Order: sequence, then C-alpha cells, then structure tokens
Amino acid sequence: MLANEPLLAKDEYDREFEKALDMIYSIGLKLYRGNEDDASDFAQSVYVFALKQLGKFAGRSAFSTWLYRLAWNFGLEDLRRKKRFVTETIENFDIAAHEPETSFDEDEITELRQHIATLPDNYRIPLILLFFENMPYSEISEITGMKEGTLKANVHRAKHILRQKMEK
Repeated sequence: MLANEPLLAKDEYDREFEKALDMIYSIGLKLYRGNEDDASDFAQSVYVFALKQLGKFAGRSAFSTWLYRLAWNFGLEDLRRKKRFVTETIENFDIAAHEPETSFDEDEITELRQHIATLPDNYRIPLILLFFENMPYSEISEITGMKEGTLKANVHRAKHILRQKMEK
C-alpha cells in the first residue's frame, strides 16, 4: 500500500461515517452549546475534513475511535480559532440518570451543569467522556492525546472542584 493511500475506499468511508453521524452530531451539540444549526454545520465540516485526512487513518484503532478523536480535535480547534468559549456543554444530559445512587432535584442538576460548563477543557472534556459517554480511560487517552494518569488526575480534580462548588 502506498503512503497516504486510504485504508478505506470512498464508499466504505461514507458507510462508516454514516454509522458515526449521530455521535459526531452529539459532539457538535456539546461543543456548540446545544445549537442544532452549529452542530449540523460541524458534522458536515467533519465529513469533509475527515475525508481529507483519511490517508492518515492507519487502522491501529477502530475507525469510529479515530473519527471520534478527529471530530473532538477539529471542534476544539474550531472553537479556539473563533475564540469562542463553551459555557454550557452538557445541557441535554440527564445527570440523574448517570448517577443512580444519587438523587438530584432540578435546581441541583441545573447548578451542576453550570459548574461543569465552567471547568477548563482539560477537566471538563475527560469528565464528559468518562461519565456521559461511558468511555474507558484508554479510549479517552487516545481521543484527547493525554496520558491515562493525567486523565485520572484531571477527573479527580474536576470532581473535587465540583464538590466544592456544590457545597457553597
């Protein structure tokens, strides 16, 4: 196989991208504060960008994992480029459903969402991927490019910060 020759043909890429479209749209919603138009534009942009990057897919991971990481990085870079700040990233998540032993009232859920949205990216993103996307640290590491130990420390710090903010 020649260098930069894609492992997937265009029709295979289209099928795989179609399977991952909901996931990519969901990333767009998180990054663009629930704005459906921005999330839709994001998914279209990721399609074009990923197609151009297809020659870099080496097959060392699942295509969906590669695409997920590419989409997150593309979105974060887009936000940086536009100097936009994400203030509410998980508005559509049902936090109580992910914490069955803990019961939250609506005010607490709203407050927790607001606090999560204020966390720096290096705390917020691993927290979202771990608890709301149910990803293992190894996959989060691959997506974010952070070492697993750093991820665990960042999640621990994020939880500590959230506890402190919720106690106030």
